Amino acid sequence: MENSTIVRMQGNLCVSDIRSSYSSLVDAIEGFPSTLLAIPTDAEVDVSFLQIIEAARLRAAEQGKSLSLLEPASGELRRALDRSGLMTAATAVDRSFWLHEETVQ
Repeated sequence: MENSTIVRMQGNLCVSDIRSSYSSLVDAIEGFPSTLLAIPTDAEVDVSFLQIIEAARLRAAEQGKSLSLLEPASGELRRALDRSGLMTAATAVDRSFWLHEETVQ
């Protein structure tokens, strides 16, 4: 078994395709210890997609696995994060996940 996999999301990451997006994430988390998520900068993103990523992060953590973004949030993903308010009260762990910011100790 491989140690990690990359899940490459496609253009429409909105409520209409939520089932497909979540299934792809769950399958990867179930099959690999580490999952990297690639999101195109021009993808159409809404809050439902952000919610499935948060749910997938919890699921991975519960199983002792990791989920991370291949690249820091940018483009439409970053704008969706800002619109949703998720970055307003983001913890250092959240900022590390979404923006790849290092925590200063």
